[in-house]
Amino acid sequence: MNITWKRLEPTKVQKLGWRTIVTKRFALPDGSVHEFDTKEKEDTHAAAVVALTKDNKVIVARQFRPGPERILTELPGGGVEKNEDWIKAAARELQEETGYVAGKIIHTGDIFKDAYTNTTWHYFLAEDCELHADGANPDEREFIDIELITIPELFSAARGNQMTDTEGVFLAYEQLIKKLT
Repeated sequence: MNITWKRLEPTKVQKLGWRTIVTKRFALPDGSVHEFDTKEKEDTHAAAVVALTKDNKVIVARQFRPGPERILTELPGGGVEKNEDWIKAAARELQEETGYVAGKIIHTGDIFKDAYTNTTWHYFLAEDCELHADGANPDEREFIDIELITIPELFSAARGNQMTDTEGVFLAYEQLIKKLT
């Protein structure tokens, strides 16, 4: 089976609030041409971190999310600036959102959130996190409650439709299980 798709121009880019919609045209394997709306700017990156204190408590951000209209548990994370190192971005987001600084950070994996996103999400596990003297410095529209939860509570939130970034929990799963033994 020939599954070759060919990207065609023009590409349309439009802003909707703080979101970007990129309309891409493709010639499909059967010769037909179709447009697909994708979200976020092309070749963008984001980083999030499963962060553990020295006694293996998980640092999570609890905040209201307009889509589901409820407070969700989230991993600290956000956009990577152009030319910013992904690990540095994860460390920056951790400190900005929670006030914690990681002792060490390891990369656990990368994912696309869905088939229509242009953003690659990079996930990390941060260990030996300590509260920094300067505290958190969230963005102006971020109203975050920081909580320390157990690893089993993190797994429960991920399985129970109580959090975003469940893929980050999955990518760190083996390392987290080792912390329980």
